[in-house]
Amino acid sequence: MATGQGTLEPLLRFCGSLRELKFVSGAPSLGDLKRRMPSRPAASTLSPLLAGKIRRAPRWELVRELVTACQEHAKAVGIDLPEDLGSVTAWRRRHEELVRALDGSAPRRSPGELGGLLRLTASGEPPVLGELSDADLGVAPPLPGADTGYIARRDFDEEMRSMLSLEGPPYPYVLAYGEDRAGKSRSAVEALRAEFAADTPVLIPHTAAEVLRLRSHAQALGGLGTPAVLWLDDLTEAGLEELTPELLEWLSGWAVTAGTVSARRCGAILEQTGPEAAVARAALSTACLVHLPLELDDAERAEAAWHFAGGAAPRSFAEVVEAAQPREMLLRLNTARSANPVGVAVVRAAVDCHRAGLVRGLTRGELLRLLPPYLTALGAPMTTEDGFERGLAWARDPVVGGRGLLRPAPAEAGEERWQAAPELAGEADSGPVPGFLWPELLDLATPEEALGIGYQAGKRDAPVYAAAAFTKAMEDEENRSVALLWLGRAKSLLGANTGAKEAFRELMRTGDAGDRAEAALQLGALLRQEGDIPGAEEAWRRAAADGDDKRLAPMARFQLAVMLAHEDGDRGDIEALLRQVATSGHTDLAPRSWAVLAGLCEDRGDLPGALEAWERAAEWDHAEVAALMEESVPDLNQRMVELAEVLHGGPAPRTAGELLEQAERLKDLGDLAGALAAFESAADCEDPDVRARALLGAAWILRGQGRRAQAVEAFEAVAECGVPQHAAKALLELGVLLDEEGDGPGSHRAWSRAVATGVTDEAEISALNLGLQELGRGRVEAAETAFRRAVRTQNPRIRAKSALNLALLHDAGGAGDEAVDDWYRTAIETGDPEFMPQAAIALAGRMVGRGLRAEPKRLLGMAMGADDPGEKARATMFLGAVHDLDDDVDRAAALYRQAIELRHPDHSVEAQRYLGRLCWRTHRDDAARWHLRMVLDAGHAEHSPEAGLLLAQIHQGYGELDEAELVLTQLLETGHEEVAAEAGELLGDVLAGRGRTGEARRVWARVAEQGREPHAGVARARLAALADREP
Repeated sequence: MATGQGTLEPLLRFCGSLRELKFVSGAPSLGDLKRRMPSRPAASTLSPLLAGKIRRAPRWELVRELVTACQEHAKAVGIDLPEDLGSVTAWRRRHEELVRALDGSAPRRSPGELGGLLRLTASGEPPVLGELSDADLGVAPPLPGADTGYIARRDFDEEMRSMLSLEGPPYPYVLAYGEDRAGKSRSAVEALRAEFAADTPVLIPHTAAEVLRLRSHAQALGGLGTPAVLWLDDLTEAGLEELTPELLEWLSGWAVTAGTVSARRCGAILEQTGPEAAVARAALSTACLVHLPLELDDAERAEAAWHFAGGAAPRSFAEVVEAAQPREMLLRLNTARSANPVGVAVVRAAVDCHRAGLVRGLTRGELLRLLPPYLTALGAPMTTEDGFERGLAWARDPVVGGRGLLRPAPAEAGEERWQAAPELAGEADSGPVPGFLWPELLDLATPEEALGIGYQAGKRDAPVYAAAAFTKAMEDEENRSVALLWLGRAKSLLGANTGAKEAFRELMRTGDAGDRAEAALQLGALLRQEGDIPGAEEAWRRAAADGDDKRLAPMARFQLAVMLAHEDGDRGDIEALLRQVATSGHTDLAPRSWAVLAGLCEDRGDLPGALEAWERAAEWDHAEVAALMEESVPDLNQRMVELAEVLHGGPAPRTAGELLEQAERLKDLGDLAGALAAFESAADCEDPDVRARALLGAAWILRGQGRRAQAVEAFEAVAECGVPQHAAKALLELGVLLDEEGDGPGSHRAWSRAVATGVTDEAEISALNLGLQELGRGRVEAAETAFRRAVRTQNPRIRAKSALNLALLHDAGGAGDEAVDDWYRTAIETGDPEFMPQAAIALAGRMVGRGLRAEPKRLLGMAMGADDPGEKARATMFLGAVHDLDDDVDRAAALYRQAIELRHPDHSVEAQRYLGRLCWRTHRDDAARWHLRMVLDAGHAEHSPEAGLLLAQIHQGYGELDEAELVLTQLLETGHEEVAAEAGELLGDVLAGRGRTGEARRVWARVAEQGREPHAGVARARLAALADREP
């Protein structure tokens, strides 16, 4: 039901009451509310509702969930809600009244002349968005040295676009604000182009004064369609004075009002208290203000490096505070950069310390210590002590209601301390913490305080600093167990698996039962990831034994059951584990376990057992399991009906053919026991075709039930029936089954007999299997013979895989390039979606090695269309590397970024490492740091250590010794033999250069002991030089 112009007031009152409820219940964040709402609505659903930017009554179910979530939050924080706001019944009544009120419709507008108020086209109409250039919309030309590409400002773009996309009427009124030359117009225009169609009319007044006169031309504007866009770029105080509340309400009925205003002008207006700027202040207060920081963050600078000549992207402060803060405080902070950089730096340092986990107040000396990097990041000069005192005084000055941005904190030892206002820091739970702050914090913090810093570093994707913080926190005996657990997790994220396992095992030795179970649970997951199935099983069984029955034990048993099922473990053991979890009362895993049990029952043909398990799962209010039930249970019930018809709905089968038909139907319906009995009865006949088909059906069921010996007998019996097409299928599967059992000679005989049948597909697949088996035994000639037999097939998959193996065989045997390339081309020509990309990438690699370029690029372009995400990412990364070799820097970087976006766990990480090296080689230093840091934090066994080594060398070269030391320490902990020795050599150099010769001596001694040259020799020389300098 659309909302008419006259019915806005009830809707706005309703949304205002919801905002009041949210505030009085303790001001929970949207994230807190979403977590308490069963439907998990998106922020784009809740934000318009709370902001009053909706045009129809919200669903009652959504309102009820929101009210209930606020009630739960209020209860959790000890707040008693007023009856009129805390009662679901009262809200139901409000909602019904709102629905009754919203029965109007928008008034029609008659056409008329707009006159000379707006910029018009030659036809006398307002221009449409697609016709307007950047200059038409007030966008400044690109900066010197920059291209015309748009540098995405991710946080701003998301917020601005979500605000502009709010439905109406009332349509939104959105202003972008920020420092001069921050790119407000460009970013806002990009948001308009992203959210509105090219044919959207855009009204651009000649002057701000013309906006007020638009209302007298309502009929002409009514013919434009809704919503139009009213664009108000670079608003002045005079322009804002024209935007009266009445005008804005009228505009909201048919147009999205969007524009920009400078932070300096915005701050000046808000600082005024007299009546002379009252309308302008109201216009700012009414707007949805979206802040565009002047500074680019690390990811934005990494992208910007490709838009500036020579990669010289601007460097500046990268922090953005994103929290639900009072508007006046946030505006004061964001608009004071030019006027009071020292005060801004002090406040941001205090906010960041809180966000990074140091929640106590900061002393004057600590604030002074943190000040220089913040001033540098802001592009401001260093200050004197007097300047610091003035900045501190500004930060303490009250903004509104007597509250300053910086507040006094409890003093210790007679020393004053200061902390950020709770409104700025208390709920600031997103955005990165500047990298330069972590080492300083770790140095300032006590072991007890380091625990909180570690939590926050892990939460904010800074695992290097998290590991360092938890290592320091272990010095506090009271928190040692929890620090060990989190240290293991942090090191696991970093790829330092040896250190992670040591931390978990130490906790399993020294912790209480709960700690031991938690550590064993984490250790099992790590061992499973490494492929150590027995080790993972042992760890999870210990976690199940030591853990509590409500959380840790069910988690361990569930993970163990899933792993054993994946590894074809004992079905009885798996079901026993799942039944223990299902009866544990765990709100998530119990219903999931019943669902898995239902699937296991269905797999073994126990349909009643499957239905019973689904009934138990239905007792839990679990959304994902309920969705699975909606898919599975109706089908199960239908199959039960059909099964009854097959078994009892007609005359009993009398011939072997009828028995075979019944067996097939029973198998399709999931009654495997009945199907097996029918297959075995049908096989007791003289007809070789019926007997072979019946035995084959029985063999498949026996194999699926794990009765392998009986399955082998059944497959062999099929072959003895003498029907070629059935014998070929049976011998192929018999060979696979025997090969899985480790019976190489038996599988070889079975596949050889299958080849001899000459039956298309089965004979070629068997030949391919023989080739792979012979290759594994080192019998190259026999393997080649088998592959040549298989490659004659018309089946694309078998032909491609055989040709690929022949190419590899000939290459290993020293055959000429042409012979090897021909086999790769044969595989490529099949077009097989799995093996064609592999062959194309391999052939491209050979050609690149011979100095060719055009053909490899074509082949890699083909492989980029692969269905397999891994091959697509590998081809994209490889093509980027080829362009990199050709010094086609821009194309290489674009392909590397494309490969990174595919998020493959191996090839995307490798592409980011290559991009980091490319950035470093082309002097895009900030981008290089960011990409290499991403690779290091990915924890990849191969690529992370290499990226970390280069990153450490970059930090060392720039004198960033804290960062270099942390990275090198991390590399040593990973134990990766390719870089550990060099990392140790460099770490010793860093430590010695900082006067820590004792630590340097220990590191170099470790490198020398490992004996990996040339680094061991360098370490021995460094140790000798130290000894010579000692008295």
